[in-house]
Amino acid sequence: MNRAAPQALQRDDLIRASTIAGMLAFAGLPLYIHAPRFYAEEMGVGLALLGSILLFARAIDSIQDPLIGFLADRLRTQREIWILVAGSFLLVGISLLFAPPDWFEPIWRLIFGLLAAFTGFSAMQIALYDHGLAQAEGAKGGYTRIALWREAGGIVGICLAAGAPFILTLLIDPALAFSGYAIVLVILSIIALGRMRGRWLSSGQSLNKMGFRQALSVPGVVPILIFGFVNALPTAVTSTLFLFYVADILAADIHAGPLLIIFFASAASAAPFWARLADRIGRKPTLIAGMTLSIPVFIWAWVLGPGDIIPFYIIVLASGAALGADMILVPAMLAARIRGGGGQVFSLWTFLQKSALAIAAGVSLPLLALVGYEPGIVTEVDRSSLATFYALVPCALKLVAIPVLLIFVNEKRYTE
Repeated sequence: MNRAAPQALQRDDLIRASTIAGMLAFAGLPLYIHAPRFYAEEMGVGLALLGSILLFARAIDSIQDPLIGFLADRLRTQREIWILVAGSFLLVGISLLFAPPDWFEPIWRLIFGLLAAFTGFSAMQIALYDHGLAQAEGAKGGYTRIALWREAGGIVGICLAAGAPFILTLLIDPALAFSGYAIVLVILSIIALGRMRGRWLSSGQSLNKMGFRQALSVPGVVPILIFGFVNALPTAVTSTLFLFYVADILAADIHAGPLLIIFFASAASAAPFWARLADRIGRKPTLIAGMTLSIPVFIWAWVLGPGDIIPFYIIVLASGAALGADMILVPAMLAARIRGGGGQVFSLWTFLQKSALAIAAGVSLPLLALVGYEPGIVTEVDRSSLATFYALVPCALKLVAIPVLLIFVNEKRYTE
């Protein structure tokens, strides 16, 4: 039986897929960062009700991912239609969320906007991961290179998303800035989706009927999923507490936007270095090096105080560079092991990543409240508690993740 000859990865195809990743990142940041503040300040929604709606929408978002993955595998031959429907859900959801403040009832547009945007985002993200897996299957390798381009595109999108609201407030009425953001997203989406038209691929054509249990039974898949979840917890904690730390520890909330841009730009800049190093010494040793580097760098944040913004810029730069290894190597290691049911496996991956964010917020914030911390009203004891949660807890979690990688993840399985 003749096997299909490998098809070389084309730079143009990698760039096209990376623009989709950038578009998704540009859409995702306001969903998790800006929407709560927009509805509290501009739309007048009470914090208790707002929190309940966000919790409900994020719960639905996490629970539906496995179903979306199942459907993605069953409907892989209709991938172009899948993308059209998913993109429509995402754009309608974002547009509804950030329409001018006097349009529609705030509560209902928040609920339906979040549900539509989350559904479209998840469906497109799973399809993008599966597209990368199909590219690697066709090329008989190249998982790290594909992940590098995809994650680099996502990082560019995040950087643009971090700066866009500030720029738009200078150009138009601040109350309409996020309506302008939605318009920019629609334009970017039309460009990105237009460039990918007719190019979407689906993985595992010969394994079309592989079920969820069969997909997970492939050696190496479950260990990397478990490791990916444990390794996501430190970043989830720092993401949850970042704005609180900058405002109440450093007294420098005006620097929040530039710090985010530098963090992700640093990750993007370092990613090619980690990819080249992985080609030389292997993905697992490279990942351990990046994880180990992040610990001494981030512990420094524990001792900073008001006005120590320059040292924190250095920490952000270095920790972002270390994160670059996580962002490209862990998805590449997972993709290297999938032998079928790619949509379902990647749906579980996204579910676990979202669960890490939910757990980080659900545990760290109540514990900080329990020790007496209140945002904006900070004593020395509060600063110590917040600094401990922000800096030391993630480092401790990273020290847990490293043994999980060493013990449970078999290096040979991820270098094929």
